[in-house]
Amino acid sequence: NDNLWQGVNGINNPCPKGYRLPTDTEWNAELASWGSNNGTGAFNSPLKLTKAGGRNYGNGNTFVVGTKGYYWSSTISGIGSQLLEFDNISASITNHSRANGRSVRCIKDL
Repeated sequence: NDNLWQGVNGINNPCPKGYRLPTDTEWNAELASWGSNNGTGAFNSPLKLTKAGGRNYGNGNTFVVGTKGYYWSSTISGIGSQLLEFDNISASITNHSRANGRSVRCIKDL
């Protein structure tokens, strides 16, 4: 369902009332504000983003905990969604299957 997380009124908005997931454009703006384009920049940002890893859709196991950070956006792309992905080397906006478990960072809807 492409409407699950769309804004504060999304069907299954994972955020508290008045908050929502950022769009990929908002994640790109956040990424551009970092002092370094990697996990250090993510953690040193005002958001203090951590490398929480993810959860595999096939078996439910966690993976790359402490090595990679993944944060969903509300931007749909085919059967996936755009997300912010980073590790010790780099950071970028990528597309992942929505079946995967990834972190969310809610922002206040203005």
